[in-house]
Amino acid sequence: MSQKKWRGTILFTIIVVVMGGTIGLKLYGLGETQTATTAAVAGRTSAGASTGTGSSGTTGTSTTPSPSSSATSTPATAPASATRVVTGSTVDTRYGPIQLQVTFSGTTITAITALQTPDQDGRSVSINEQAVPILTQEALASQSASIDTVSGATYTSEGYMRSLQSAIDQR
Repeated sequence: MSQKKWRGTILFTIIVVVMGGTIGLKLYGLGETQTATTAAVAGRTSAGASTGTGSSGTTGTSTTPSPSSSATSTPATAPASATRVVTGSTVDTRYGPIQLQVTFSGTTITAITALQTPDQDGRSVSINEQAVPILTQEALASQSASIDTVSGATYTSEGYMRSLQSAIDQR
């Protein structure tokens, strides 16, 4: 082979390795700054929800619902910048229900808590441990329900977007 062909092959190999590593890191949420997640935790005002991985290794978000299952908001006379917590609709997916609780400061989404995620089997739990934090980061960054689905978690992603949109519509 000529030297130019070798350079092209080596360059192509390096590009493929770097892209694969970048995609892998993004998929597993490694190497990224966790500012969106930190902001979500700091901005949370709901009493019944918490973030973190428990000893059971479940989704990373507590599935303890708030005392009221209906949408909660401030009175109509509150200023536009008031903090409001809205519970999205429960969306049934092929692998189980998903429901979100969204905290707004004015019209800005400051926190998203998964009240329910599909947990019918161990595989669903494993998939959602990875997918829900990624979906939350993307939703906080985009400030909308128009986010990309997570590969391998299509049903959860679609349910997440529908529940998030229902909460945004109630805002």
